[in-house]
Amino acid sequence: MTPTKQQDDSNYDNNLVSMCVEEATESLLESPYGIHALVVYSDMIMLREFWSFYAKKSIEEKNELLLLAPFYQTIDSVRETLSEGHKSIDVQKYENEEKSLIIVDALEKYMDKDAGGFDVKALLKGIDDLAEYAENVSKKEWISFLGDSGAFLFKNQLQSLLNYESSLPSQFDINLKGICLYHEKDFDRLSADQKKEIINHHKIAVKILNN
Repeated sequence: MTPTKQQDDSNYDNNLVSMCVEEATESLLESPYGIHALVVYSDMIMLREFWSFYAKKSIEEKNELLLLAPFYQTIDSVRETLSEGHKSIDVQKYENEEKSLIIVDALEKYMDKDAGGFDVKALLKGIDDLAEYAENVSKKEWISFLGDSGAFLFKNQLQSLLNYESSLPSQFDINLKGICLYHEKDFDRLSADQKKEIINHHKIAVKILNN
């Protein structure tokens, strides 16, 4: 699928394109595995819609293992969003029975509590561990990993964020779609050069707009 693309009229790099929630979801889901993508969302309403649309199609249509790592929502609120949102799913079934849905707190996933910061090597190893889990536990061949980057900025760990992004390949060599989520206010804390660097390191860079 090739969605209609509207170039964003802000100061972001021209490679950041604006799409509605459904269009962005379709574009990401139809993109090839191995993709490293960026999604900038304007507010929690947009993010909840995105969670809902993506989870429904990822799990039920694409038969993927889906890992969600929210920061500005609790795990329970994400479960509620997926259970009662625009495209509801049976969260308990997919988490506990089919093992095709994992929801973790982004701060806990990204931060090394012993080191008091973010361990980029450990984060990269976590991606390999996820692939092993998909193969051996959930019996899934395909994976989508959606993680919110707000945890880095909340801890004022901007350099760790930049190191993490630059350490990730623009194309993974496993059947994984890695999607980095940024609240627009967090993204705007970056300099123009930092925004450009992050956008250009992703194969797909999308800003979600109101429908």
